[in-house]
Amino acid sequence: MGAAIRAAIPGAKVEQKPGGRGDFVVTADGKRIWDKRKQDDQFPEPGAIVAMLRGK
Repeated sequence: MGAAIRAAIPGAKVEQKPGGRGDFVVTADGKRIWDKRKQDDQFPEPGAIVAMLRGK
């Protein structure tokens, strides 16, 4: 995911941190835009996070 964001949005600062229990959280500018636990335990569709970031 980090590589896809870097490729689609040059200059984006991407920080990956290990989580526990299958956590997957994406935060942009201090705002949580994806939390797997709040999304019925689902990962985002391919390209969804990049689309959300571009829509900012």
